[in-house]
Amino acid sequence: MKTLIRRLFEAAILIPAICSAGLATAQPYPAKPIVVKVAYPAGFGVDASVRPAVPLLQRSLGQALVIDNMPGANGSIAAMSVLNAPPDGYSLLATAGPDLLVAPLTVASAKYTVDGFKLIGVFGVGDMVLVASPTLPFKSLDSLVEQMQKPGGNELSIAHWGMGTLAHLAAADLQARVGAKLLEVPYKGIAPLAMAVSGGEVNLAFVPLGGPILGMIQTGRLKAVAIASVKRHSLLPEVATLNEHPRLKNFEFGMWAGLLAPARTPDAVVARLNSAFNEWIESNENLALVATQGARKLDPMTPQQASVFFRAESDKFIGIAKTLNLIAQ
Repeated sequence: MKTLIRRLFEAAILIPAICSAGLATAQPYPAKPIVVKVAYPAGFGVDASVRPAVPLLQRSLGQALVIDNMPGANGSIAAMSVLNAPPDGYSLLATAGPDLLVAPLTVASAKYTVDGFKLIGVFGVGDMVLVASPTLPFKSLDSLVEQMQKPGGNELSIAHWGMGTLAHLAAADLQARVGAKLLEVPYKGIAPLAMAVSGGEVNLAFVPLGGPILGMIQTGRLKAVAIASVKRHSLLPEVATLNEHPRLKNFEFGMWAGLLAPARTPDAVVARLNSAFNEWIESNENLALVATQGARKLDPMTPQQASVFFRAESDKFIGIAKTLNLIAQ
C-alpha cells in the first residue's frame, strides 16, 4: 500500500510538469528573442539594410531581434553558423544574395549548398556603382578606360570583399572587357573597403548604391565613375552607366540583401517571418529610406514567390561565376 501511495504521489508531481512542458513547446512562434547573423561588418551594405528594419520587425513579431555581425569568407562564416543552429526560426541569416550563392564555388571552407536555405524576403536591390578615390585625375568612364589601357595601367588597384563576391565578379568582368589587368585588393566588407577608397589606399571598387555610399558620393568622399545598370540612376542622373561605353554593353550588376532561414525551418515559422518582413517592405519608414538612400525596393513576396526568385538568382549568379573560371581558395 505504501508503494502504491508513493507512486501516486510521484505521478501527481510529474503530471503538472509534463503539462507545462507541453504548453511551453506549443507556444506560438516566436517565444524568445531572434538572432539575426549579419554576414558583414556593421555600418554599410547588408548591415545598413537590416538595422532600420529591426524596430518594426520587433513590434510585428513581439520579440527582440539581436543583430550579430559575423563577417568573413564572403559571408560563408555567418551562413554556416546559421545552418549549424536548430532550424526553428531563432537563428536567421542576413546576407548579400549573390555572395551567398557564389561562395561555395570560390571559398573552400564554404561547406554548404544554396538548397540549405529558404529566402524570407529581400530588403532591396542596390545597383553596383564603380567608385574611385577622389584624388584620381580622371573624370569620366572614358578617361578611366583610356588610363586602364595605357602601358602601366595595371598599376591601378581595385578592391572587393573576397573572391567570388559581387564586387569581384564585376571587377573581373570589367577587366576582361577592357583588356586590362588591375591589382586586386581584398577587404573584409563594404565598410572598410569604402573607407579605403575614400582615403586613397586603393583606387577603385564596385559598391552597392545604397545606405551610406550615396552620402559619401554626394559629399565628395567617393567619386562615382559609372553605374553598373542599363539606365542611369534617378539620384545620380549625371553619372553615366557602364552600358554607355561601347566595350561594356549590357554591363549590369546589382546586389540584393536578403533575410534567410535554414531550409528545414517549419513552413508556419517561415510564413510568420515573411508576413512581418512584408510589413517592413510596405512601411512608410522603408519607403522613405528607399527614396533617400538609392536602393530599389522590390514588391513583397510570398514564401513561394521568394523561393522562385531565389532559384532564378542562383542560376544567374552561379552561371556568371562559372564563365569566369573562378577557383575555390
